[in-house]
Amino acid sequence: MIERIRNRQGLLMVIIGIGMLGFLVPFDAVMAMMGSGAGSNNAGVIDGQEVSLQDYRIMVENRKALFTYKDGKAAQNEVWGDLVQKMLLSDELEDIGLSVSQEEFDDIRFGDNISPYVRGSFYGGNVTEEAKMNWQATFSQMFTAERAKYEGYSSIIVSKREMEKFDALVKSGILANSIEGKSEYLAGASKVDFEYVLMRYSTTADGDVEVSDSDVKAYYNAHADEARFAQTAGHDIEYVRIPIRASAEDRTNAQAELTATATAWGAATDDAAFMEAAGLSGVYTQSDLKSVQIQREGNSAALTAAAVGEVVGPYFDGDFIRLDRIIARESIADSTVKCRHILLKATDVKDEAEMAVLHARADSIKRRLRAGDSFSDLVNKHTEDPGSKATGGEYEFQRGRMVQSFEDFVFDNKVGHIGTAETNYGLHLIEVLDQQWTAEQVTLGRVSKSLTISGDAAKEAYDVASDFAFENESSEAFREGADAAGYAVVESRGLTRSASGVTGLPRAGEVIGWAFGAETGDVSNPFRIDDDYVIATLVRVKEAGTPPFEFVEDAMRRGAITEKKAEMFTSKMTGSTLEEIATSANGKIETAAGVSLQTPSIPAAGGSEPLVIGIACGLEVGEMRGPIEGQNGVWFVRGKARTEAASKENYDREMGVLNGQRQASATRALIGAITTAADVEDLRSGN
Repeated sequence: MIERIRNRQGLLMVIIGIGMLGFLVPFDAVMAMMGSGAGSNNAGVIDGQEVSLQDYRIMVENRKALFTYKDGKAAQNEVWGDLVQKMLLSDELEDIGLSVSQEEFDDIRFGDNISPYVRGSFYGGNVTEEAKMNWQATFSQMFTAERAKYEGYSSIIVSKREMEKFDALVKSGILANSIEGKSEYLAGASKVDFEYVLMRYSTTADGDVEVSDSDVKAYYNAHADEARFAQTAGHDIEYVRIPIRASAEDRTNAQAELTATATAWGAATDDAAFMEAAGLSGVYTQSDLKSVQIQREGNSAALTAAAVGEVVGPYFDGDFIRLDRIIARESIADSTVKCRHILLKATDVKDEAEMAVLHARADSIKRRLRAGDSFSDLVNKHTEDPGSKATGGEYEFQRGRMVQSFEDFVFDNKVGHIGTAETNYGLHLIEVLDQQWTAEQVTLGRVSKSLTISGDAAKEAYDVASDFAFENESSEAFREGADAAGYAVVESRGLTRSASGVTGLPRAGEVIGWAFGAETGDVSNPFRIDDDYVIATLVRVKEAGTPPFEFVEDAMRRGAITEKKAEMFTSKMTGSTLEEIATSANGKIETAAGVSLQTPSIPAAGGSEPLVIGIACGLEVGEMRGPIEGQNGVWFVRGKARTEAASKENYDREMGVLNGQRQASATRALIGAITTAADVEDLRSGN
């Protein structure tokens, strides 16, 4: 430690200097001198105007004194939202004469036209004449005896009412015309049938397509400015958790306490009465566990060997100390199987050509198994079932829990058998691992107490966390240090100042506040969050707009692979007729019927295909177009039939639908645009 201090003399002097300033100068002044006024003294900046953090906090406390919120964050967010709207719109609302008169104020509280906000916040959605009279009396009493409270409610009600009227004004200006209504009608009522030949991208594995780094960079240069790759502003961080665990002394004390309980419990004849007398009813549970479930328990060997009535423990299981008692054992009927599988997904299981390709892939994987490759390695490489990838493709289940063909394969074949089964998902390569037809069931009584963590244990964890932060001063060193120490590094992308949590940490305001005051590559000091110390590093700061290549390299590589597949498929799909193209592509002609521009999707071909359908809807009968690089593959299409929309006298229904869709989000979109233009900065996180 002395050597570390020697190497950090400059930093040490800065820390000592700040400490001395703390005795001489007010904290707010020190922070302002260090150039962190906006981050420390302000809740935010709205259209260039700073919002005092102190004033904001007072507003939040005043709001919480008037209303009940599910948590403090809800109150904070409502106050911030109201404040932003007031500061950005109050002058404009005044200019257009939008206000609330005393007569209207009374009417929306307990008159004939209760406002939506008052209805929800004061009446709970249920307005009755009795409730109106009660609220009228309540407001009258507040006006006389609790004037500050009355003014607080009045200010909020008026502000909310002004926004309701503003919302109505905005919506009244959003109207679809008859031309738009007609266009909407024709897009849905005009139908086409067309024939197509499709070579699906999924029929060729990504790993079988070679793309060079220059191919990927070329794809980036051609597509980086497209909206689908647009980068939103945000901070990317990584963090590790260093758990605060009970010390050896904490564990010894807990063990001694429950050892005495174990002896007394073993002599008891009534578990419920014993737990009540011992004050353990709140931590006692009773459950029926099958033998396979017992095997997953932390003390499985002792539980399996224990006799009925015997008490097992105390023993530790993570952050808990437990006592178990075997209440009963019995044999029950059971039908449980265990297997592992590799899923090869199909876009259309009725497509014989596609399924033949999947069967060929499955045969290739089986050959790798016979050659000695491990099943779990092949799962990681080939399976398209994310739900079982982490467990090596394993499933354990009873009859009636899985798709029928999958279930039949595992129940009907012997342990060790490897083969395939088709389901609606695609083709499964399955190995049967275990089958059982009866099982032992154990009735288990359990006392489970969380370990009490002493101050010494928390200090020990802090020392470890502090050393880690001290020794790893960059993002690269952070990752290397985490790997060496065995800490899992968690990524959280695209953080904004207004976020309250990060990936895996619902309450991470301090971490977010730190991230927005740090430089790229910085490593934080430890933050105490629940029962962990968290150390974070700021990996990158992303600006809105076109992303740098290194941020989207993986996505660009996938795009380059798809582009290469399209080139390969196009070179194969030759011929002057759809029949010739089907033959050259080793495929078949399929038909899409009743397709419209309003729903640009072909479920049998993989889903959304707006470009393909847009082209198909413009074809004359017999006209052919292609190749078309669609979402799911390369297409050639040929018009087959058209059903023109019937004529209508008016398009009121379609106009109504369009109005509803547009008006629903109009005010929110408008305020969002104004907020963006005003460059609103939310600096509340970490404060």
